[in-house]
Amino acid sequence: MASNVWDIVLAGECMASRPFSQCEDAEFLKVINLMRDSDLTMAHLEMNFGDPEEIQYPSRNDWVASFMIADSNVADDFQWAGVDMMSLAHNHSFDWGSDGIFSTIKHCNRVGITHAGTGRDLEEARKPAYHETRKGRAALISVATGNKNNEWAGMPKATMKGRPGMNPLRVQLNHQVDSAAAEQLRRTVEKLHIGYHRFDAVDGEIRLQFPELASNRSVPVFTEGPDFRITSKCHDKDLEANLRSVREAASMADMVLVSHHTATAEGARGDRPPAYAVEFAKACIDAGADMYIGHGWHRTLGIEIYKGKPIFYGLGNFFAQSEFNDRVPADSYESWGHDPDRMPEHNPAAEPLHPGLVDTLWWGTVLFRVKMEGHKVTQIQLYPVNLGRNPAVKGEITRSVGSGSHAKTDGRPYMADPEAGAVILNRMKTLSEVLGTRLSIEGNVGIINL
Repeated sequence: MASNVWDIVLAGECMASRPFSQCEDAEFLKVINLMRDSDLTMAHLEMNFGDPEEIQYPSRNDWVASFMIADSNVADDFQWAGVDMMSLAHNHSFDWGSDGIFSTIKHCNRVGITHAGTGRDLEEARKPAYHETRKGRAALISVATGNKNNEWAGMPKATMKGRPGMNPLRVQLNHQVDSAAAEQLRRTVEKLHIGYHRFDAVDGEIRLQFPELASNRSVPVFTEGPDFRITSKCHDKDLEANLRSVREAASMADMVLVSHHTATAEGARGDRPPAYAVEFAKACIDAGADMYIGHGWHRTLGIEIYKGKPIFYGLGNFFAQSEFNDRVPADSYESWGHDPDRMPEHNPAAEPLHPGLVDTLWWGTVLFRVKMEGHKVTQIQLYPVNLGRNPAVKGEITRSVGSGSHAKTDGRPYMADPEAGAVILNRMKTLSEVLGTRLSIEGNVGIINL
């Protein structure tokens, strides 16, 4: 019989490019021991696992390029750290095509980490994954928003196999503009002949089909309103299909976690979750999920309690080692301004190869410990962690690697010192209180009691 009391640890976005089980740093092991001592530890993998002989080539060339991959032995280290479950649906799931999908799944299976969110077809990518614990059966559904359409897993049909990929939750964005801007858009559509008319057109919408986006049918939608704003909502069919998985998991497991990678923002990424994430989070809990776990912003966001269950809108980073990826495709160098004719001279030490690294919010984050009783949350503890830079001083590296002209940052999670912890926890306090959640700080730990 399953226990109704759970101690669950949640770790954020793991971009781990280096083995770490050999490390004996005291502040690092404090974090690891929290993960090991829980009934269930879930982390989000924003990488692929795969050795060179398993991966043929990157799947695309665009401005972000493709390079999020770690050698297979890093999977062993996550198992060493106590990770039981990993969500695999994110905007880098398909960086290395179906090879990367399959090798990541293989190495999670090899080390005994339960995973969800990718698969050989859409049914496999969307289905719940189950993990047996000492407290009962846990389920994980993993979803991503913000992938290109060729990365979505597909269903089989007649003689055609399903398409390998990730489990999507598409969103519909509406760009509201005032009357003067709307008139200019209508004139632009008319003069450039870039209007878009299809069976699903809605009266009053202004749809622009830019020629350079025609191949992927990306059609920005504008409407006229009193002011300027971007709004979003979940794609109806994807929402219902993923809620079916939640309902199935609630019938088959004692604890249901939904992990959602939210890479699409309503304009610039800010400190509030987008509307589609709020819509999906609450719909999942209404369907039987015990918690919603958001990530993708690479920064922490607030915590909301809905019907006695926690909604984590943004876990933030947990490992930040993308600077150490040593399999960087030629496309990546060209995307970041390096001369493609001098490719043999380039190496992973070249800068820049990744955005966002100077953002202090990238490096100061949280390990969450959640206590659940009878499908209700009773307490959340927030342990501030530092990934190697001072969260209070932009660009200040506290744990550097190498001695080149551009210092690298270690990127492993250390328990933050009180000064850094205060910065991290006060941010969480402010953002959570906006959502109606009271957070106190006791020592160097955030506490939410319910």
